[in-house]
Amino acid sequence: MNQNLSEEILGVFVEKMENRGESRNLVHIDIDESMLKRINNRNGTKIDLEQLYKYADRCLANEWLEQTAVGVGKYRLLAITQTGVGVVRSRQKKIEALENRTSFKKLADYIDDHKGLFILLGAAIAIASLLVSLFVG
Repeated sequence: MNQNLSEEILGVFVEKMENRGESRNLVHIDIDESMLKRINNRNGTKIDLEQLYKYADRCLANEWLEQTAVGVGKYRLLAITQTGVGVVRSRQKKIEALENRTSFKKLADYIDDHKGLFILLGAAIAIASLLVSLFVG
């Protein structure tokens, strides 16, 4: 399951809080077609409402979201918990840190992320060198 989409649901809450200038206790959101459309547009995904419910279930299970009313349905009038806000803030800080890396750090991270490719390339060069030395020399 894609954790980013669970975090995206939480991000909708925080965005709404900030746009309204209200605390988390005053913002309630439904997991519905409008949220589905918003998340699909923002992420370039094509999930359906049932899949979005699964991501919402993950948020509820981790206590990132909580139900605020009884008898209105599992995905209506949800609120974000303090832990859920922390998840969003942590994600925002991570993205900001990645964007503010130096060029040298970006190169180092790229090499680290693709080290298997570099090892394969090095092995291919070593084998090619060995074959050239055996057949030419």
